[in-house]
Amino acid sequence: MDYKKSLYERFGGDQQVSELIDQFYYKVLFDKLLRDKFLKADMSRVRYQQKRFFSQMMGDKNTQYTGKDLVEVHKGLNITNQQFDKFKVHLKNIAQDMEVSGADLEELLDHVEKHRDQIVFNKTT
Repeated sequence: MDYKKSLYERFGGDQQVSELIDQFYYKVLFDKLLRDKFLKADMSRVRYQQKRFFSQMMGDKNTQYTGKDLVEVHKGLNITNQQFDKFKVHLKNIAQDMEVSGADLEELLDHVEKHRDQIVFNKTT
């Protein structure tokens, strides 16, 4: 494995990140635990911003996330730890289906986990 390349490059760049996010939101919108969080959202905008966020998070030097602050976006959604964990399960399953290596998958999930406190505001479950 070439660790000199960013996770974004090892993952396959823009096309693969776009595929991951598109498949992810397809799953989320059919998931009873998560779909209510997106019923009023402009999903085209959500996907666009999420792709930019993930690309930057994964090390793409040419992408700058310009969306709202994560706390601002998520504070009124009452997201639980259970919902955040389900989010990660969907990402993991999709990435495995895309044949992402185990090490790259773990790195991706670690990056996502670092944002839990900016997304989860309902600590009861």
